[in-house]
Amino acid sequence: MGFAFYAHIYHFNHYNVRKIYKPCPLWAVSISMVAPTEKRIRSEDTKSKILESLLSEDLSALDLTNILEINESAVRRHLKTLEAEGLVEAYFEKSGKGRPKKYFTITDEGKKLFPDQLGLLLELTIRSIMEGFDKKISSELADLLVQELIESFPEMDEEDSLQDRVEKVAQAFDELGFYCDYSTTGGSYRLRFRNCAFGNLPEEEARWLCGIHKRVLQELLKEADIQQEKSMLEGDNNCVQRIGV
Repeated sequence: MGFAFYAHIYHFNHYNVRKIYKPCPLWAVSISMVAPTEKRIRSEDTKSKILESLLSEDLSALDLTNILEINESAVRRHLKTLEAEGLVEAYFEKSGKGRPKKYFTITDEGKKLFPDQLGLLLELTIRSIMEGFDKKISSELADLLVQELIESFPEMDEEDSLQDRVEKVAQAFDELGFYCDYSTTGGSYRLRFRNCAFGNLPEEEARWLCGIHKRVLQELLKEADIQQEKSMLEGDNNCVQRIGV
């Protein structure tokens, strides 16, 4: 998909994580723009120090004890937790005539807790589209992006009612990490997005992505009338879109 970037973002609720979502398309990708509750690896945290040490090379519990200068039993306890969370893996390696030695290695999931520059790449990509092309080409690129993003959603059947479509859309956005749900009020529906993937982008770029988001919704919900009731870009706690016929 030409303009759909993907990122694996993981939730880790015991300590200092960075990202909390599932594979998602361009307009859902984020780094510092994920959510107000986003956490990061912190160097003063023991588990973080273990992961940082394992970035350089595979190490044994004794190696980590010497590096971190803490009790070996504490190191092993932290390693057990990290292994249970899928952030480190253990393996045995035989050296000489002695017993095999147990080493720990950081997993791909563990590495993804550390900073990258995907957010910067996203911002530069959007800015290039907005400023680097004339309006006609920028519009064509936006059209292409909308169509490609629609392919990420469940197929809508012709016989689907508006409620069926709203339910499918809400579930798909929720699985993408937007923490989306819907409610019915007086014959209309309200889609609520509790997480904004665009909030920490510069305002102009964020609004451009919001426009893409709304166009995707319109394409999926066809004849529905979609009105923005709340927006996190305007200072609201959630984004809410009222959907009627």
